[in-house]
Amino acid sequence: MSMDPKVTGVRSVELNVRDLAASLDYYTRHWGLTEVDRREDRAVLRGTDTEHHVVELRQSPRAGIARIAFAAPDVATVNALHARVSGFGARVLSAPSAVDGFLGGGHGFELMTPDGVTLRISAETARHHAGPVDPAKPVRINHVVLNTSDLEAQQRFFCDLLGFRFSDSIGHMSFIRCSANHHSIALAKADGASLNHVAFDLANFDTLMQGVGRMRLASHEPGWGVGRHAAPGHNIFAYFVDPNGFAVELTTEVDQVDDTYVARYADYWGTLPLRPCAWAGQKMLPSKQMIEAMSGRLAQGAQR
Repeated sequence: MSMDPKVTGVRSVELNVRDLAASLDYYTRHWGLTEVDRREDRAVLRGTDTEHHVVELRQSPRAGIARIAFAAPDVATVNALHARVSGFGARVLSAPSAVDGFLGGGHGFELMTPDGVTLRISAETARHHAGPVDPAKPVRINHVVLNTSDLEAQQRFFCDLLGFRFSDSIGHMSFIRCSANHHSIALAKADGASLNHVAFDLANFDTLMQGVGRMRLASHEPGWGVGRHAAPGHNIFAYFVDPNGFAVELTTEVDQVDDTYVARYADYWGTLPLRPCAWAGQKMLPSKQMIEAMSGRLAQGAQR
């Protein structure tokens, strides 16, 4: 364990869904994830990487994000992070202990962000030996974007308590990282707390286009993309809306950075041409439905 304990990546997200069967059909048959295990009211799904699972779906009367799971390198780091967040007075939900085998097991604890999103930090979680052979299926979670009414407080929470590093800001959004990916979490200024979107990695541009093709053949059209972000991260993107009103993204080629990376702010990013898409500028904008999904209102039932 280093002297500065920190998380090292996003493992999975847990989503509350209104219709578990419909959500399973969407994420396995169309999105390309593989079911790992199922209980009466929930299921866990994996990508093609070795991570135990990347999505947990749980039947619920209300749709929304319930939990984000992060990896730690070892048990000592899990324990040190627990001590740190406890010392900072964060809302800790459990002491470090064995994680349910349904979720991959290992050793971890849970805490809550100031906005009320549960986080799980764990080490020694079970991993798969080999993934499905289709390269056009999602590999892993690349990043999660959260809406918040207090962007600065959320950023301090992730950076001061969990070891995230600041990457960039465009004013209404901040990008922070816990791995070589330019951002593992992004925070978007909004009226309240909700899920903005979850992004899933594809191996490269060609496999992303195959994934988009699979979705379109199933009559799921992108709500934004295919494009390349002109803003921080510069990743290629294609966004869709799932049956619950969540925005989900297929992405690839996100910038890889290290501690030499120089953070920039809105005064820099706002001067770049061809925003928001580096390929098509204002000709590539999210649909009205996608804007509603990214705001969190679609999943919360404000627009159906």
